[in-house]
Amino acid sequence: MKYLTYLFIVIQFILGLKIYGENMTEIYINSLEWKIMEKNKFIKKKNLKWEILPGDKNLKDILKDSQKHNIHPNEESRKIMKMIKIKPEILEIQPNIPLNEYLNYGEFNISTNWKSTFSGGAGKGTGNQNISLKFDYGLSDDSLVSIYLSETDDPLYNLIDGNLIPNNWFSSALSYRKQIFESDNQKNNLSFAGSLEYWVVSSGSGNSKSIFNNIDNTLGLDRHEKFIYSFSLPFTKKVNKKTKFSLVPGTTFLPNKLGNKNNGNNFYGNNLFLASGLNFEILENFHLLSSYTYLFGPGNNYFDENLNFQRKPIYSFGFNWDVNPIIGIEAKITNGYGSTPSTSLLTIPSDNTPLYFLGGNYKPFLEDTKYIPLDKNDEFLLFGGLTVNNALIPERGTSQLLLDYDAKGNALALYGYSLSNIFQLELSTGFFNDVKLAEKNNEDLQNKFLNDFNYRFGGKLSIFSPQKGDLFWTSLRTSVGRNEGTTKQGYNFTELLNTFKINESIYLNLTPKYFFSGTKSFGGLGISTELKLLDNIRLIPEINTSFKKDPDFNSTIVLRYIFQPQKSVDFYYSNAAGVKDIGQLLEAENHRFGIKLNLLY
Repeated sequence: MKYLTYLFIVIQFILGLKIYGENMTEIYINSLEWKIMEKNKFIKKKNLKWEILPGDKNLKDILKDSQKHNIHPNEESRKIMKMIKIKPEILEIQPNIPLNEYLNYGEFNISTNWKSTFSGGAGKGTGNQNISLKFDYGLSDDSLVSIYLSETDDPLYNLIDGNLIPNNWFSSALSYRKQIFESDNQKNNLSFAGSLEYWVVSSGSGNSKSIFNNIDNTLGLDRHEKFIYSFSLPFTKKVNKKTKFSLVPGTTFLPNKLGNKNNGNNFYGNNLFLASGLNFEILENFHLLSSYTYLFGPGNNYFDENLNFQRKPIYSFGFNWDVNPIIGIEAKITNGYGSTPSTSLLTIPSDNTPLYFLGGNYKPFLEDTKYIPLDKNDEFLLFGGLTVNNALIPERGTSQLLLDYDAKGNALALYGYSLSNIFQLELSTGFFNDVKLAEKNNEDLQNKFLNDFNYRFGGKLSIFSPQKGDLFWTSLRTSVGRNEGTTKQGYNFTELLNTFKINESIYLNLTPKYFFSGTKSFGGLGISTELKLLDNIRLIPEINTSFKKDPDFNSTIVLRYIFQPQKSVDFYYSNAAGVKDIGQLLEAENHRFGIKLNLLY
C-alpha cells in the first residue's frame, strides 16, 4: 500500500502539533481578564445559583460543580465551559452521521480505524480491509474541519465470472461542519455538514478483466480519478441526560458511469438518504452507539458477483470507551465499507456482509492519567524484552527505538511513541532472510509471512499498573500489517502482557498470544524472567510455545548491557523464527546469534 507512506507522514506532522494542542486551553484561560462585578449586572437568568466557593478551588473544579448541581450557565460562562472540556465528546457515529459536538478553537483530534470482513473472501487473506486516518480541527467553538485518508487494495470479496478481480480504492476527503442552530436549553442542535473528496478507483490487472469493461474480454487495469461530494443536515435531540438521538438527512454525489466500455450505468450514482443515530451513555466514559441509514436513490450502494447494482440499508452498532480522557477505543459491527462521508454508504464491493470496525481516538487537549515515576530497577524494564515483551509503557511524550539484526540477515526496526501515560503507538518494519522453520507443516505460514519485507502498525494499552495501586502490570497489545512482496498477505497479532515483580532483582512475564489470518489462526504462550545480575547487566531467558496441531517451541537467552539510563544493548542466542509478532511463536530450524539496540528519548 504505497499510500500508507502518506499516512505515516501525516501522523508525524500531527504529532508535531501536539504541544500546541495541549497548551491551548491554558493559554486561553490565562489571557482572560477577571473582574469583580455587581451580582446581576450582566446576568439575566433568574434561576442562577450564587454561592461562595472555597478559595482553594480552581476554575475546572468550579465548572465540574456547576455541572454536577445542574446550574444553568449564562452565555459567557457557557463559553468557558465549552473551552475547558471535562470529558471528551463523540464527534460522529458514522462518517455520514456527524453529531452536533465540536472541538474548541485550536483543538484537534486524531483517529484511526481498521474495518474488515470476518473472512478473507475470494482472496483468502485475513479479510478485506479498509484502513483510514482522520484529523479533526476546531476552527471555532461551533465549526469543525476534518481530513480523511482511506485506502483498501484487497481483491473483490467475491469472484466475478469465476475470476479473482484486483480492486483498489483510495480516498482523501476534506469535510466542513458548522452549527446553525442551538436551543436555549442546549437540547436541540442543527448543523450543516459538507465534504469534497478525491477518489481513486481501479479494477483489473494484466491477468484479469476490469469490472468496468462490459463490452469485451480485454484484460487490463482500469483506473479512474473522480471528485465526489456530500451534504447533510445533522439534527440532534438530547432526550435525557443519558440519551441523544440524531436525525440526518443528506445526499451523496458519486458517478454512475466509469470508463467508456459500458452499455449503461456501471457504478453507484447519486443518493438521497435519511440516517438515524442513537448515543446512549452507560457510564460517563462508556457509550453504546447505533445507526440506521435508508437510501432513497436514485443511485445504488451495492453490487453482487454478477455486477447487479441495488440499494441496501446501512447499519452500525457498537461502543465507544474512553479509557482515559485522551485515549478512546471504538468497536462496532457495520455493513458500511467506506470510511469518508461520501463513501460510507457503500457496502463492500461485490457483497453486503457484516464487517468489524476497530478504532482509536487521541484527544491531546484533555487531561492525561497521572504518571508516577518508576524506581530505578523498574525503569529499566521499559527497554522491553525480545521474543516475550513486558507490560510497561514509557511516560507520555517518550520515543522508543529498537534496532535488531541477526547472523542470518534478518532485520527489524521499531519506533514507539507514548501518546499517553497509558498508551504507546508502534510502527515497525523489517524483513526475513533465509528463515527455515523446524516444523514442516508450517511451510504455508513461512511462504506467506516470513519471506518478504513487512510493515506493521499497532498499539499497547495499559490496564493495570502498580503506579495506579495495582499488584502487577497488565497491558493489551495488538498489531496489524502485512508483507509487501509477492504474497501481500496480512495478519492480526494480539497479546495480553503481564509483568510481576517478584523482588528487587527478579521479574516474571507471562504473555498469552493470538495469531489470526485467513490461512490459519492459533494461540500461544510466552514466558520470561528478567534477572538483575549487576546494576547495569540483566539476564533474560525466554520461551514460547504455540497451541496448534503441530506445536512449536522456541527458546531465547538474552544478555542485556545498560550503558546509559536510557540506552541498552542486547546480545542474544535464539531459535525463534523472529523477534516480532508471528516470528515469536514459530520455531526456526537453527539457532542464531543477534544484537538489538534499545533507545529511549
